[in-house]
Amino acid sequence: KDMEKKIIPDLLAFKNHLNSLHAVAFRNDDSFGAMVRSVLEDVLNGATAPNNKSNDDSDGGRRIAELLAKHVDARFKDAKAQAAPATSSSSAPRASLLVSAIAADASESFQSEILSLFRHVHSKDVFEAFYKRDLAKRLLTGRAVSTDMERSFLSKLKAECGAGYTSKMEGMFKDMELSRDIMGSYAAYASSWTATSGLQNAAADASSPSVKVVDMDVQVLTTGYWPVYPKYPNIILPSELLALRTKFETYYNDKYQGRRIAWQYSLGNCIVKATFPKSPAPKELIVNVCQSLVLLCFRHDDGDDGLGLTLEEIQKRTGIEDRSELERVLQSLSMGRDGTRVLKKVDYDSLPTNTGPSLKAATGKDGNGSPRKAKKPRVRRNVGPQDRFLFNALFSSNQRRIRITNITMKETSEERTKTHEAVSKDRLYFIDAAVVRIMKARKTIDHRMLIGEVLAQLKFPAASADIKKRIESLIEREYMERVEGDISKYKYLA
Repeated sequence: KDMEKKIIPDLLAFKNHLNSLHAVAFRNDDSFGAMVRSVLEDVLNGATAPNNKSNDDSDGGRRIAELLAKHVDARFKDAKAQAAPATSSSSAPRASLLVSAIAADASESFQSEILSLFRHVHSKDVFEAFYKRDLAKRLLTGRAVSTDMERSFLSKLKAECGAGYTSKMEGMFKDMELSRDIMGSYAAYASSWTATSGLQNAAADASSPSVKVVDMDVQVLTTGYWPVYPKYPNIILPSELLALRTKFETYYNDKYQGRRIAWQYSLGNCIVKATFPKSPAPKELIVNVCQSLVLLCFRHDDGDDGLGLTLEEIQKRTGIEDRSELERVLQSLSMGRDGTRVLKKVDYDSLPTNTGPSLKAATGKDGNGSPRKAKKPRVRRNVGPQDRFLFNALFSSNQRRIRITNITMKETSEERTKTHEAVSKDRLYFIDAAVVRIMKARKTIDHRMLIGEVLAQLKFPAASADIKKRIESLIEREYMERVEGDISKYKYLA
């Protein structure tokens, strides 16, 4: 991963070196400039040898496009990277304006460098897929440093690739603006909530220790604009959130009749207030929805026997059916970095009731007959079905607000593979559409001419074998057929 982070900066430095060489040593010679562009495209898209079509490492520039999108994501959510160098008179208004101007210039320079590299990448659809996914996460989790910077880069992508390339990403920004308007209207609606509402009765009884008044902010998203996220249909929300969800559904259904709400909890965030014996003041834990549900399992006790809750018991209390996701949540709450371990994990091997070989070895004797010193048991990093979790009463932190980041899956294993599969699936549709469009216009066409026209229309690298497979698929679906007596020609079927 450290090497991957250096690839794009090294490529940008390499391109800047070529540009300076072209300008200074060759005095902007056109033929040398064309050669530089050709070499750069070969490097970025994997053509390390002439007519090389079997290079599996780069896959037509897919990997470079993915790394380029990740590089932009890392820069756009890093506040330190956007900060200008400190000045001695930063408190003065003139110095503040100067800092803002320097930061804006640095952002524009970064975007220009990225686009200068992006122009030579053939797999622009791969960049779009990864950039759109990362943009959605930045917007929904509030990690975007500057909305103006995001919009500026989006407008540059639109000018480079057309309106169709950025239409869904522009729709994301529209959804965020619409959500703010909806929540403003909902706030007025909530303030006029009648006294007969069960929620208002609960708010009136806020003095009860079992009733907590909470607030909820909803982002209303259009399905077609955003990536597909995992759903938790059987998730068990606390009564406070259920009441707020019902209240918002009533408001939304009354205002927008005919629309259907499908709740997505995977990217939701919560602020959970927690009190620890070692901390004089309550802490605010910034967690996702699944983490908050696990924390609420320890609101009153550590299980019926007081020895903690097992994975299965937590699964029943939260309704999180995805076992791997629940394991990652428990790992983040009990085995994360220092200052975030609000839960305590007790391995099954170290429980007092266990008489397994590990416990016997720890209390046995050495070869001289003297008692062997008991070693401090090491906590396993994985979560077993019989391991138990307890509220960490010894937790302490100097911070009042603590962000506990969930342990994400390795991107190379599942999420990255799904993104590439979605791109490959979309490419099949584009090839089908191009073939049908050409056949509809030509009616009858030779195989080689059809392949050439399809390759000319596609905006991503494609092999002739892939196009041939799609032609066979269209023949099976009776969009076209081979001409009798000449199998190298195709005829369009209206």
